[in-house]
Amino acid sequence: MPMMRVLAFVFLIVAIAMAYFQLHDHPTWADFQVPVEQSTTELTPSSAPTYSKTKPIVNPPTLQGLTEWLPDTTRPSVHAASVIPLKDGNWRAFWFAGSREGAADVVILSATWDSVIKQWGPASVVLDREGAQAGLGRYIAKLGNPVPMRNINGQLQLYVVAVSIGGWAGSSISVMHSDDDGVTWSGPKRLITTPLLNLSTLVKGSGFLFADGTMGIPVYHEWIGKYGELIRLDPTGQILDKRRMSSGRGTLQPIVFIDDAKHASAYFRQARRTGPKQIPVSHTASAGERWELAPDLGLANPNAAITGVELSDRTRLMVFNDLEHGRHRLVLAAAWPNPAKADSSQSAKSNYSPWKTIAVLEDETASTTNPKEEFSYPYMSLNQQGQVLLVYTWNRKRMKSILWDAGYLQSYLQHIKSETDRSQ
Repeated sequence: MPMMRVLAFVFLIVAIAMAYFQLHDHPTWADFQVPVEQSTTELTPSSAPTYSKTKPIVNPPTLQGLTEWLPDTTRPSVHAASVIPLKDGNWRAFWFAGSREGAADVVILSATWDSVIKQWGPASVVLDREGAQAGLGRYIAKLGNPVPMRNINGQLQLYVVAVSIGGWAGSSISVMHSDDDGVTWSGPKRLITTPLLNLSTLVKGSGFLFADGTMGIPVYHEWIGKYGELIRLDPTGQILDKRRMSSGRGTLQPIVFIDDAKHASAYFRQARRTGPKQIPVSHTASAGERWELAPDLGLANPNAAITGVELSDRTRLMVFNDLEHGRHRLVLAAAWPNPAKADSSQSAKSNYSPWKTIAVLEDETASTTNPKEEFSYPYMSLNQQGQVLLVYTWNRKRMKSILWDAGYLQSYLQHIKSETDRSQ
């Protein structure tokens, strides 16, 4: 018994020492990398996007998008799609499928959108449980949440949640690499995101680059606390640092909007037991090194995932379930930059208009006979041509996509902005 206590004490000291060195032996924190349009152009009334306040349009534009189903693999349950543009102008989507979420037969699938014939190709397995076990050298109970990322060298990487024991709270993240845009993949490698047990780190939101070529990926925890963190990685996917983005037990699955080299905003899926069912927010003025909680957006959120992108003119889009309960309604909202108030020392809330719902994408009333209707886990991505592709779960049975071309999208956004300005 005394020996066990000695061993336990030694283990604790080693764990504390590892934690200390992990928190203090880091490279200097870098600024955010911002798009050329943002880094070389000041947001002024003359350079910001303009929206006409002339007479109403006789035939107002509609939000025209191309809606398609991702390939049906006949598996009973699908969820957690993500998507990334490819170098050849196409898109690649990822999602997981199996008999149910968390089942041992769940696999990570991928399919490619052909931009010429405008349809999805067949699905292929990127990773299954047996392949994960062989690559990681450890028992894997289940897989989930694939999120793609492209490093500074153009290499495609895929971050996947894996669980060895317990539920999602026992997760860790593994990374795979592809040098041919997803045709073939390396074996998975486990990330060590915490020095003690390495439990309960999951990924859902898309990543971004820092100015020095390192990568930032927003992640979250579900064990003991529910909060967001930002992990910083080198181009190979090795952990360099991590920073807390929120605290407590009420925030999950952060997404990040970058304002400039120093400022950004994080929005979260709310997971509160009590309090407002709204989208929580935190801000950084130090390129993600430190975060401070801010007031909620005031948009309803029923403990469900959100997604967002920023267009080249800095208009921001977000897709989410605008409900306090249930996931049977999915909407698209926009926020426009406010050149009159643009100030990098202020939060994005001061520099942007309030979020406005501009389209209802799905809406079915949940009922006692069919209470599990849901349109959930949206994920958006933007390509160099200005197209926006959205993928999301449709009733846990299929994956659905909507592609908006830049011209139609910009025309619709300008019309909505003009109408909004006219009514104020």
